[in-house]
Amino acid sequence: MKMKKIIALLLSAAMVASMAVGCGKKEGGDKPADNGDNEKVLKLAAFEGGNGKVIWEKIAKAYEEETGVKVELQTSSQLDKDLTKSFQNGDIPDVVYYNLGQPSGFTETMLKEGAVADISDVFDDELKGKLVEGITEGADAAPYGDGKVYLAPFIYTPTGFWYNKALVGEGKEYALPTTWDEFFALGEQAKAKGVALFTFPTSGYFDATVYQMLAQAGGMDFYGKAVNYDKDTWTSAEGKKVLDTIAKVVSKDYLWADTVANANADGGFKMNQQAVIDGKALFMPNGNWVIGEMAESTPATMEWGMIAPPKFEGDTTNAVYTFTEQIWVPAEAPNMDEAKNFIKFMYSDTVVDLMLANETTNKETGETSPAPIVSPVKGAYEALPEGTIKDTYVFAENCTAVSGKWATTQPIEGFDMNKTVYGNIESVSLGELTVEKWQEELVNAWAKLAENK
Repeated sequence: MKMKKIIALLLSAAMVASMAVGCGKKEGGDKPADNGDNEKVLKLAAFEGGNGKVIWEKIAKAYEEETGVKVELQTSSQLDKDLTKSFQNGDIPDVVYYNLGQPSGFTETMLKEGAVADISDVFDDELKGKLVEGITEGADAAPYGDGKVYLAPFIYTPTGFWYNKALVGEGKEYALPTTWDEFFALGEQAKAKGVALFTFPTSGYFDATVYQMLAQAGGMDFYGKAVNYDKDTWTSAEGKKVLDTIAKVVSKDYLWADTVANANADGGFKMNQQAVIDGKALFMPNGNWVIGEMAESTPATMEWGMIAPPKFEGDTTNAVYTFTEQIWVPAEAPNMDEAKNFIKFMYSDTVVDLMLANETTNKETGETSPAPIVSPVKGAYEALPEGTIKDTYVFAENCTAVSGKWATTQPIEGFDMNKTVYGNIESVSLGELTVEKWQEELVNAWAKLAENK
């Protein structure tokens, strides 16, 4: 089928401003390309980021060996710019690795213009049964909130509340809480001993917590609507419960006193993290990067632990927010069937093992060191070395995975999403802003955001 398309990408400092895709039904071809010798070819474009390009070379080679399909691999540290030119020239790859949240917003723009293919049929019951529960239900995979998968999450990192295992846990001074009621009861116990219940590195670290709490309070459907700016998000009982709980957590009754003063990116955030190491505060929101970040000031005898933010009800399943990286198929990919086969291949034992065996190379010394990448396939973590990082995956696999971010909108003059959602948490903590006023700001913000989607 001959496709009509007009794609215009205007790049400014680090952002794709717009993309217009013209008329014609947006669906890729179903006939694999060949190189002139009747050899099937799959075009794979991969961002060369922190994981490097070697892992993609190994995955491409493994796919060739398993299927006989030639993989034309393109890797680039500025893939968004390269793909902009390719799309303008009608040279469209079959599969793209360029995840959400990059400064250019390239993938978000592609989604906004309907230029990413629906790959829901890849995730049949058999494949879904292999994956961590909920990993394809969040907004990172189903960005339109309609239950259809457009982005395939192939890497995941669970987050939660981190703590010092010397103080908290089975047989320790403080028991691990599972509900918010238990959490605040623990806060009273700690306060009696001069210890704070909670701290946070910066207010931005509440992003994962807010997402998790919305899903925990109202379920995945409620969460999906919330990240797409449903007008009832913050006036609902579920949304109000999230705001009230956060306000209580950061109140002077439970927050480490120096938290807000230290909550900055200039190094103060490490003081807040150190408070957990030193036993001045029991919990903080974070991810496993905190282990390396605080390695120099962490005693050899201390061991980190992580739990999910508490549940609102005792009989529900814990939810854990997970950061993911995604691969996707352009809506006009020339080899749609082969592209979907490749997506499915990314969850095979072959790729899971390659990712776990990943290494990084020091450019100065040439030395290599392990840099395992964990797939959201159940049990993938088992090959990790024993320790805290492995423990976080063991814990997360027994929870529902929540992923995704606030839906992308057109820029709104004078509006700061991070300030409205997260920055206001500090103002609430200091008593400068009431929960009701914060709620009002969020309701107004969600109305503006919905208008500009």
